[in-house]
Amino acid sequence: MQSKKQTGVTLIELMVVITIAGVLAATAAPSLSGMINKMKQTSAMSLLAGDLNRARGEAIKRNRRVLMCVRLNDTTCGTGTNWANGWLICHDDAELGACDTSTTTTDTQNPIVIAVRPPISSNLTLTSIGAAAGPVIQFNPNGTQGSAGTTFQLVVNGAWSGASPLAANIAATGNITKSP
Repeated sequence: MQSKKQTGVTLIELMVVITIAGVLAATAAPSLSGMINKMKQTSAMSLLAGDLNRARGEAIKRNRRVLMCVRLNDTTCGTGTNWANGWLICHDDAELGACDTSTTTTDTQNPIVIAVRPPISSNLTLTSIGAAAGPVIQFNPNGTQGSAGTTFQLVVNGAWSGASPLAANIAATGNITKSP
């Protein structure tokens, strides 16, 4: 009599493989969510630093004061030190510390608002800190920031356990650096 060869897997073998896969997935999930959170934070900082450089470049290129400010809505700067609602880049010909309006500018060739950024991820915070903390960063036509001796710092931090803050530092000279 010939014996039949078994093909495939038994139910017990399948259950062992599924159990091992479940344990590995449960171990990997927390580190995966941590990696995704860190990528969101790094992405927000990169966008912020890029927009700071853009605002400074626009001020130099157009030989006009340009602001980067807390976003109240798509055309108006907000108040406070919380930048998590997004930000605007806009012209400030009137030098009022606010985005120009059609009544405060004579330049009809350039848009008043250069860029509008939406709120950042809900598990991130973005705040200005330090002596010059506030809702507005101004770049002068020569590329400097604010008034003499003024420095500005924006910090992106995560709401999860163990999050490390990332900072954008804007010197009075207009130089922009990121740390850590």
